[in-house]
Amino acid sequence: MLSKQRGLGLIQVAIIMASLAAIAMAFLMSARHERNFFTEGLSKLTGKPAPASAAAASSASASAVAVPAAPAGVLRKCVIDGKTVLSDVACPDGKVVKAIDTRGIEAPKVAKPDPADAAPQSATDKMIEKATR
Repeated sequence: MLSKQRGLGLIQVAIIMASLAAIAMAFLMSARHERNFFTEGLSKLTGKPAPASAAAASSASASAVAVPAAPAGVLRKCVIDGKTVLSDVACPDGKVVKAIDTRGIEAPKVAKPDPADAAPQSATDKMIEKATR
């Protein structure tokens, strides 16, 4: 007699894989746009305001601009409009970042020509070159 096979069917596996692919796409899109779509969706479902809503973020950036400038040469790591930025303006949640002074890109040094190439060719070298042409 034939016994029935146990486990998931082909259609069930296809539905599970499609839902996993949709979750992965939402994660990649939220990473690209530097937003968290999952917390935004959860806040819409629960009815609570989003942690970094557009109105709160714009008022936070306006208050960050209104604060007087910090001493020259001091960088702070701040979150403005939901994005992490480096700024020389003091912000409420900013942390001081020590900048690394680099010298920039150094141009490659030109190799000195071989003295053998600069010397005039002897008669033997001319004959060898003429023969190989």
